[in-house]
Amino acid sequence: MKEPRRASSPRPPGSPAKTIVVRGKGYHANASMMAVALFMAAGLGGMWWVFDQRGQNAPPKTAKKPAAKVVADASPTPGADQTLAADTTAAPDKSAPAVAAADVPKVAPTPAPAEEPAAPPTEAALFATRLAGEPIMPLVGIDATRTDEVARAKSLLADTARHGVWNDYNQFLQRSLSEAVGKIDTSKLRDHFDPLWKEEVFYQVFLRWQVLKRFSTSDITGPTYGHELFSWLMTNDTAMEEVLLTVKPKDNTAKVVEIMADAWGANREQAEKYFNLALACGVVFDTGEIKAQVVDEEYGNAVVAPIPRYTWYVDKNEKGKLATSINKLSARDLVWVVCAPVPETELEWAVDKMQLSRKSWGNAYGMIEYLMERAVKGLNPYEEYTFAEILKEGGICGDQTYFCVNTARALGIPAIGLSGETDLGGHAWAAVKTKDDEWDTHIGRIGGAANGAGGNPQVGGQVSEQEIWLWNDKAQQSRLQTVNVFRYLWLGDLMENLYQPESSEAAVRLANHVGKAFSETWTRLYDVLVTKTKEAKEPGAPEILEAWDDFVDRMRREFRENPRMAQLAAKAESEYLFPYAKEGDARNMLLRERRRIEREAGEQKDLVTDSLKREADLIQKNNAPGAAKEISNLYDKSLRQYGGSITGFKRMAEDYFSFCKDDPETARKAARDIELAFMRVVETGSKDWFRANTETSIYKMICSYYRTAGDETKAVKLEKRYERLLRDAERGAL
Repeated sequence: MKEPRRASSPRPPGSPAKTIVVRGKGYHANASMMAVALFMAAGLGGMWWVFDQRGQNAPPKTAKKPAAKVVADASPTPGADQTLAADTTAAPDKSAPAVAAADVPKVAPTPAPAEEPAAPPTEAALFATRLAGEPIMPLVGIDATRTDEVARAKSLLADTARHGVWNDYNQFLQRSLSEAVGKIDTSKLRDHFDPLWKEEVFYQVFLRWQVLKRFSTSDITGPTYGHELFSWLMTNDTAMEEVLLTVKPKDNTAKVVEIMADAWGANREQAEKYFNLALACGVVFDTGEIKAQVVDEEYGNAVVAPIPRYTWYVDKNEKGKLATSINKLSARDLVWVVCAPVPETELEWAVDKMQLSRKSWGNAYGMIEYLMERAVKGLNPYEEYTFAEILKEGGICGDQTYFCVNTARALGIPAIGLSGETDLGGHAWAAVKTKDDEWDTHIGRIGGAANGAGGNPQVGGQVSEQEIWLWNDKAQQSRLQTVNVFRYLWLGDLMENLYQPESSEAAVRLANHVGKAFSETWTRLYDVLVTKTKEAKEPGAPEILEAWDDFVDRMRREFRENPRMAQLAAKAESEYLFPYAKEGDARNMLLRERRRIEREAGEQKDLVTDSLKREADLIQKNNAPGAAKEISNLYDKSLRQYGGSITGFKRMAEDYFSFCKDDPETARKAARDIELAFMRVVETGSKDWFRANTETSIYKMICSYYRTAGDETKAVKLEKRYERLLRDAERGAL
């Protein structure tokens, strides 16, 4: 490193003080103080700084000299001073009139006030600068395991935790990773990269970089035990993998770390053992406390907080009170345990009173006697809605599901409440992970449930029953195979950050190749193709269309028996293939899709409605003469052909009428077509309460269509019919 230059000649009296810049900090000092300041700067950490004669950092020879420069602390530490290093001497105003020397009054010169030296750089700032110039770490081969390199890596991590400069540390890790992967042949990515997974130093640094990309320095430095938690996390590959598999982009990462750190501090002796539990609490409670279903007359709804929930499960697991070893469950499974919307008093009741095994927990659904009065009349027999009350009073399917799912969660068994429309109307049932590798979604289920779904306690929205079926895939139940798939997706993230798009795409394609059963790999491949299409000069070029056609075909074949998971293929087809295809070809493709769904999709025939809607949109978009008639014929025929599914019939009817409602004549025909199809394929005239209620809901829908079309007489006539049907069914039910 260069020696500091000698100080220039003393500045003339009255000239401005020079600015001395030490690693991005500005120090204003008089000429008489410069030597002292230089001595202090050189003594901090045994480091040297190079100054030009203006007191600025000496730039590289190739750098352009800026007109003015803001010198700021490179450390992210809040509150660090920033100093503007610029010449404050004003240029003379040539436009001002000259003033004779005799006119200027003589005033005794005022001595310039002595400037206080700025505070020296913080230790954190100095260490951040050191990281920026630190030689990269060797990550592969014999050099990576040398004693001095191992000691250096350990020291750098410890200093990072002490100073809290995690973002700077991650930039240092990225430089080291860039060097390690720089010579990879992406055409043979799997053959060339697989050996690196076996390089322990490389893989750990690779995981550290991935984890720190998801959390900011402020996320980690905020909580009391944040540094301690991350110091341990950065040395535990399994824990880092669990974080990467669990934390989603929608999660509030600052709150996730806060909860995990609080859990770490609440039970430091067993914090490592229950890390997955703390992580699950973090991603579930990151949006706040959960409002419990249980109601107290005086205090209202109870609330569920993360740390009491965490400590409750730790205590019960240590005492052997649970049906699972909760410390051995993944954080992704524990998400479906800690989210129970009940206070700990209810969990205690379940632990004390429920004597079922994990394998037979589905029997809890049938423990609740069905209460017909609640279904027909809306009777509410509960005061607080506790497990004990539900067991005593009975309930309907929603109460049965609530009891089964949340008592399972109390015993440490992952469970999800599902609901959807069936051929007998709305229904609720349960999905319970009755084995380590199997979710059972048939607890309380009845036929005709086309599209069941449950609330997602981590990121909101819904998780479909079909997605839960996918979790039962052997590859998804194997942690080894799951990690093997996702680390290629993580590799794609790294290559993207290193500005290597071809290598990033190769990694994503490899992830899809080894992980076809994972919907995440298809989503990432879809994003890759979208980017390439946008960047292409001709989005309709043969090679682009061929890539999309291959994506659609392979995804549909992969999810042939579970077509709801292939809906991304339909989106790709509509947005990137149909605009460049002839209308006839596109409509033939949609017809083949409907036949395939009818043949292979089981209860998911409601998916036919999506295909019909896409075809009707295509007809309307082309705006050809007779388009309205074509759409009418399409739906009239389809309602009779595919209308056996209640969910499918309702959606088809809604879509059909929405195309016709603006024209009274066409709207009246659509209402009539829907009524006739209903009478042919749906209506049974059954006096069973549930079927009668379902058919009545369709009657009401048809009445609204007739009113929109201006046919009040027909609407009134149908109303009398379904009211009579309901009365007969109600008498039979009670």
